[in-house]
Amino acid sequence: MTTTVWTRSCGLRALGLPSITLLGAATVLIAIGLLLLTGCRGDDPTPAGRDAAQSDPARLVFLFQRQRDPEQTRENARDAAAFLAERLGMPVEAVVPGNYGASVQALVSEQADVAYLSSLPFLLARRDAGARLILAEVRPDVEGNRRTNYDSVWVARADSSIETISDVAANPGALRVCFTSQTSTSGFIMATLRLVREGVLTPGQDAREVFRSVSFGGGYTQALQEVLNARADLCAVSHYTVEGPTADLYTTSEERARLRIIARTPDVPTHLVAVRRGISEDLAGRITEALLAMSAERPELLANVYGATEFRRVAEDDHVRAAVEAVQAVGLPIENLGG
Repeated sequence: MTTTVWTRSCGLRALGLPSITLLGAATVLIAIGLLLLTGCRGDDPTPAGRDAAQSDPARLVFLFQRQRDPEQTRENARDAAAFLAERLGMPVEAVVPGNYGASVQALVSEQADVAYLSSLPFLLARRDAGARLILAEVRPDVEGNRRTNYDSVWVARADSSIETISDVAANPGALRVCFTSQTSTSGFIMATLRLVREGVLTPGQDAREVFRSVSFGGGYTQALQEVLNARADLCAVSHYTVEGPTADLYTTSEERARLRIIARTPDVPTHLVAVRRGISEDLAGRITEALLAMSAERPELLANVYGATEFRRVAEDDHVRAAVEAVQAVGLPIENLGG
């Protein structure tokens, strides 16, 4: 495992993080909070010592995201990076942070060039790092339909008295809730939107004012484990973690038998691939074509990393519109969603 010394401007680069590393959720949230407070937010389109028109790297740093098995994720990410390196004719380094927040900061501080993100972190990266979407993933739903959106679900234990979202609304003060993370689209923002629609929360209200306790698992599997181990009464995750062809990446069949979906909220934008500000249109186009080639020629690489079936070109604003509308509806400032 190699080490990347992050030194260019601010944030995690100065910490000398390993090139494949796992960060705790608390560390990530603190780091993002500092990022927002100190003003290192990409407001200057040409950071010190960088010419935005000539900032294509000699080595491409591609951020992936860990799943249930971090070591397997690293192996899959390395395989995908090797394919991309061959197609691009340049070194590609696979980096696996422990949280989407770390990915956002790496794009802001230009320590990463490409990232696989969900839509909420992308909105932060677009605002603070000038990131732009190049591709979106396509996922099969339970019926096998290939979609560029999916469902956010609230999950409880199968032996729980909580059977529907109405049961949650009836007595929220008795319940312990676990969200995935504060930068999760399906595991926080869309889940909060459902609570607002059901009258459990009012727009802008902190869930801690309503529930017995609120926690953040840091990832889908971790949030589900909080429920399975009776440390939380319900959690919010993506539907494909507990049903459909990719569920095994996050839970075992035995674990799923002990869980129950009590509510689902549709139209969550699928994960996407974004490039940072300063990447030229030429390189962005080459990355796009290489990823489409991987999708067509080596679909198992894409499936192994995230369980997606293919990449697809989409209109950026159209793809993330539901996430933007959800942020507006829940009334939570986007800065707070970062930490």
